[in-house]
Amino acid sequence: MKNINILIVDDVEANIISLEYLLNDYFDDINIFKAYNGEEALKISFTSSIDLIILDIQMPVMDGFETASFLKKNKKTKEIPIIFLTAAFKEEEFAKKGFEVGAVDYLTKPINNHQLVNKLRLYIELFKKNNQLIENQKLLTEQTKLASMGEMIGNIAHQWRQPLSVISTSATGLLMQHEFGTLSDDKLITTCNNINDNAQYLSKTIDDFKNFIKGDAKKELFDLKTNINNFLSIISSSLKQHNINLILDLEDCKINGYPNELNQCLINIVNNSKDALDNIDKNDRCVFISNKVIDNNVQISILDNANGISDDIINKIFEPYFTTKHQSQGTGLGLSMTYKLITQHMKGHIEVKNEIFTYNDKQYKGAKFTITLNLNN
Repeated sequence: MKNINILIVDDVEANIISLEYLLNDYFDDINIFKAYNGEEALKISFTSSIDLIILDIQMPVMDGFETASFLKKNKKTKEIPIIFLTAAFKEEEFAKKGFEVGAVDYLTKPINNHQLVNKLRLYIELFKKNNQLIENQKLLTEQTKLASMGEMIGNIAHQWRQPLSVISTSATGLLMQHEFGTLSDDKLITTCNNINDNAQYLSKTIDDFKNFIKGDAKKELFDLKTNINNFLSIISSSLKQHNINLILDLEDCKINGYPNELNQCLINIVNNSKDALDNIDKNDRCVFISNKVIDNNVQISILDNANGISDDIINKIFEPYFTTKHQSQGTGLGLSMTYKLITQHMKGHIEVKNEIFTYNDKQYKGAKFTITLNLNN
């Protein structure tokens, strides 16, 4: 714990020496600075880290009140506690004025040693506690930064898992088809384009996360239907691989917002539906994506038929690190990140509920995510 820096200001050297001896007798954890007028006090306070000032009022040229006024006007010194020294015959008058210019306490001359020591003990104890709080806050801030970095790395890994899987599967498929002599030019071009699209998405994701951290992602006017089709092109092969039937009901509308961040959210939600649908008959797996414009808002809905989310956890799914999957399959970051992007970055709203619905004359139950965004926000 650092020592407390106390500045004594008095135009009478004998008074300063007397105070200095007194303080050194009672305190081991203080450093004493001395000034013989208001101007010196200001220079020391502006250039040194002063924790407490004992300030005489009656000084020539610049008295204690004027000195205190200058200290309180300066950003560096305005929070330094000031104890005024005042003559007993003007105690009431000086005390009132002293408090008006920002003093926290005052003492009368001649100084009562026990009174001064007791007051300083109280202030020094407060300083120590305050410094400890500051140190604790610094430590907490550093820990929070590390935790945020870990969470962000987890978010990036979560976003990359799907495109990397597509790239790996596509590249492996090309090699196998080449080995068996079944690779056509059309298949080669289509697969390479798909690999390139996913690689570009990976690169763009890094930029999106950097912008999200810095808070300087730029809004743009984009077509929602086109944007949804773009995100579907990234995950379409994975949906087909999992025998998922995709049903779209999309209206044309323009949004002034963040298309790439929205895509990240949609991918996270659909990937959760894809995982949930693994427990459903592969011939009866569906994901429905729709949107509708209501007044100046658009609602985007993602609904599956995976039998919904258990009532005891449905209110927890947006919490960080909450997951029902095995640790090797899920981090619990996808929906948490989606919630933050929608509510904090896009100033929108997202909710989830279980819904019973009918499709092709058959009744289903599933989880329905609804994202509400302002068209012009």
